[in-house]
Amino acid sequence: MLQHKRVQHILVAHDLSPDADLALQRAAGLARQAGARISLLYVLDERGAESDEQQARAFLQQRLQENGLGQLEPWIRRGQPVEEILTQAEGLETDLLVLGRHHKGSSQGFAGTTLEHIMLASRAPLLLAITPADIPYQRAVAALDFSDCATRAMQCAWTLLGEGAELHALHIDEMAEVHGPDYEGLSLQQELFDQLIEDIQPQLPDTGALLSYSLHQGERNNCMDAALRDLQPLLLALGGHSRGELSSALLGSLTRQFIDKPPCDILIAR
Repeated sequence: MLQHKRVQHILVAHDLSPDADLALQRAAGLARQAGARISLLYVLDERGAESDEQQARAFLQQRLQENGLGQLEPWIRRGQPVEEILTQAEGLETDLLVLGRHHKGSSQGFAGTTLEHIMLASRAPLLLAITPADIPYQRAVAALDFSDCATRAMQCAWTLLGEGAELHALHIDEMAEVHGPDYEGLSLQQELFDQLIEDIQPQLPDTGALLSYSLHQGERNNCMDAALRDLQPLLLALGGHSRGELSSALLGSLTRQFIDKPPCDILIAR
């Protein structure tokens, strides 16, 4: 069985906001850890003056220098952010696209709609990096729902972990808690989940990371909140849409919820 390939090229889409600096910081650390190449992209408005481009270039070169990447030159393109980011990600054969936190209704930072459009169309997994990258990812949680995109998100998250880190795969058997536990249904879900993990494990490259998993039964939001509170992950991996949706043009409600209010860095795969 083929193993999921390691990250070889990371593209950071910068918007000159402080939150994008956090994304660059995290991407730089991941690139060093994985031995991957890194590119930095900024999309300038088509109507922007030449002086705007010069200021942006100087700003980005300083940020690259601060992250030990002074040998790189930023890519500056003019046009619509979504179109240019997707075009460059495709052309550069990006394995991971990294952005900072989005700000709805703000002139600084990617708007929520921009981020969502990128997620819906990007072939590469997208990392929303919102926390300081002082330490590598030591613990990650992957929410699995038997969909291919959730599995891809878990596999990508695994490649971002180093020696001794832990990835915890979580599956929730959804049911109204008012009805009490369904032991028969839980037993069946456990059997299916055990088989899913057994199928995924051989595809994970040897990174020195540890894999654990658990099954929870109850209301989805309550189970997720409890797991995140107990595990305190630095990274949460999610599929781009739920298995119940027929169209890949829709984001799953769980994914949308955590994009709106991320508890930690979020990795999305389609």
